[in-house]
Amino acid sequence: MDQTQVGELLVTRVPNDPGPEQSVLTEAIAGVGSRAMTAAYGDASLADSGSTWAVAMAGSPYRRRIALVASTVAEPDRVLGFLSAGLPLTDNVGLAELELGFDPGVDVGRVGQALWTVLRPQLEADGRTTVQPWTAHGQAAQGTPRLRPATGAGELPADAVSTLLTDLGFALEQVERYSVLDVADATGPATGLTEQAAQAAGPAYRPLTWAGVTPPELRDRMAVLRSRMSVDVPLGGLDGEMEVWDAERVRHADERMAEVGRLQVVTAAEHVPSGDLVAYTLLSQRLDLPAVAFQDDTLVHGDHRGHRLGMLVKATNLVALADLAPEVERIHTWNADENAHMLAINVELGFRTVGFEGGWQLRL
Repeated sequence: MDQTQVGELLVTRVPNDPGPEQSVLTEAIAGVGSRAMTAAYGDASLADSGSTWAVAMAGSPYRRRIALVASTVAEPDRVLGFLSAGLPLTDNVGLAELELGFDPGVDVGRVGQALWTVLRPQLEADGRTTVQPWTAHGQAAQGTPRLRPATGAGELPADAVSTLLTDLGFALEQVERYSVLDVADATGPATGLTEQAAQAAGPAYRPLTWAGVTPPELRDRMAVLRSRMSVDVPLGGLDGEMEVWDAERVRHADERMAEVGRLQVVTAAEHVPSGDLVAYTLLSQRLDLPAVAFQDDTLVHGDHRGHRLGMLVKATNLVALADLAPEVERIHTWNADENAHMLAINVELGFRTVGFEGGWQLRL
C-alpha cells in the first residue's frame, strides 16, 4: 500500500490496477463525492459511482490518472477527502486536470493541504507544468464574500474550498453556471424550437442523430469537431492546446462512455453542400440512475455560426432523448458565464441556474 504520513493525516494512493484495495478506495471516493455534492447542490446524482472511478483509474491510451485519499492515522479506514489528477498523454502533456472533494464538516484546509503536499511533487516529476481544478459551489447566502474570475464574468462564494485553492496559489480563471432542466416541461416546447431552428438554418443544414457509438462513416468528421471543441469554447484564462482526435479516438471515447454505464445520444448538423459536420451536441444518461442525464459538449463550428445551429442540434437532441431514454427526468449542464449565446439557448429550452463551478489554475 502506497501511503505517506503528513502530520496526523495519512495520504493513500489509489491503485491503478483493479483489486480489493482499489475497490474499497474508489467506493470511498464515490461516497465522499456524493456527500459533497449533496452539501453543495442538494443532489448526490452528480457524483461518479465507484465503478466509474475504477474505470478511470485503469487509464487509456489518451489519459492516465493519479488519485489520493486522506484519512487520519487514528482512523485509517475513514476517508475524509480525495484529490485526483487526470493526465493527458497525447496532447496537453504539461497539463494536470484535478478533481477534489471533501466530506462535509472536515477541516478542508488541513486535509487539502496534506493531499496537495503529496500530489504536487508527483506532478512535477511527471513534467506537468499547469494544474487546473474545477470546484462545485451552491448558491451562497446573502452577505457571503465573493470571488470574481479573471474574465470578470460570474462569481463564487469565498467558501472553504475556494479559500484552500487561493491559499495554495491557484487563480480563479473562469466561472461556469450549473443549470438543470426538467424534461417533462421541456420536450413539448423543444419540438417547436426544433422546427423554428430548422427553418432558420434552411436546407443547407440537416440534423443527424444517433445513440451509443458513432457510426463508422461519421467518425472522421466527428473527430474534426471534437478537436475544435477543446479550443473553440470560452476558456477564460485557462491554458490549453487543441486536442488531437481521429476516428479511433472517437470510437474509444464512445466505448468508454458505455463502459462507465452511460447511454449517449448525439445530434450533429451536416452542411449538405460539403458533407461536413459543422455542429454537434451530446447528452448522456446515467444507466445506474436512469432519471439523470448530462448535457455535455455543444459546439458550432465558427464558420457556420449565425444559422441557429446551436438551437437546432440541442432541441433535436432533447426530443430524441425523450424517445430513446424516456426514464430521464432532469438534465444537468455547465456553461461558462461569458458564453452568453449558449446560455440564452439554455434559458429558451427551460434550464434554470442552481449553482456554479469554478475553473482554477496554477502554473508550476
